[in-house]
Amino acid sequence: MAVYQDSEYRLLYRDVDQMGVLYYSRYLELFELGRTEWVRDQGFSYRDMEEVLGLMLPVTHARCDYVSSLRFDDIAVIRTHVLAWSALTVRYSYEIFEKSEMRLCATGEVELGCLTKAEHRPAALPKSLIEVFEAAAPGGKGRKRN
Repeated sequence: MAVYQDSEYRLLYRDVDQMGVLYYSRYLELFELGRTEWVRDQGFSYRDMEEVLGLMLPVTHARCDYVSSLRFDDIAVIRTHVLAWSALTVRYSYEIFEKSEMRLCATGEVELGCLTKAEHRPAALPKSLIEVFEAAAPGGKGRKRN
């Protein structure tokens, strides 16, 4: 299992603002792309979690620190790490780079809480997802938070 996952995205014209740089809210979309690809590469399916287990992972907290601009046609590299988890939440951290120079453009974190799909009530993360986190964390279970 990977400690981190790199995903790529080429910026489209629709992604940039009038100044020609990646619009600030698009960084959160890149975070979503990164965590979706990270989980998929670990063999876990968000779709199955929703459709079979009846659980969802909505964002409860997000932070993004902007370092350097990305521009139209740049390739963004989204580096995704699982930072911490509990029975009910998971926190991912991100670094976004411009690919050609691997220049750091942004860092951030997103926390997600687990809810039942039908009632939107707090629920425990699926055991299979926690096993993915444990396998991906350096040294096994060392990343769990209380």
